[in-house]
Amino acid sequence: MTSSFPDGFDDLSAWTEWDLETMAERSHKRSLSSMEELQAFYDSMLPRMGDILSYLATVPMSDDMNPEDCTLLNLTKSMAEVAPAIEQFFEPTISFGFDTTRWEHGPE
Repeated sequence: MTSSFPDGFDDLSAWTEWDLETMAERSHKRSLSSMEELQAFYDSMLPRMGDILSYLATVPMSDDMNPEDCTLLNLTKSMAEVAPAIEQFFEPTISFGFDTTRWEHGPE
């Protein structure tokens, strides 16, 4: 997948590997990442979240979003996937939690 960004967000281009369409993909990526990798993504995204959310609030959410906006939305969803691992669990997976690979996913 080739990712591009809306104007003003090109600094996030180092994180295109987190431009993932589904919750299952994001969860899988998080669980396979090291805490160092998760922390680096989190540290890059957190200071930009205010600008990202303000921008996305102006974008109509639809199936025909332009690719740049979709990339930014996917990175935001990935941040939501990563944040609990950094802020609460201090590990990529929840050691004594439910195995999320067992979930059956419908449309997001």
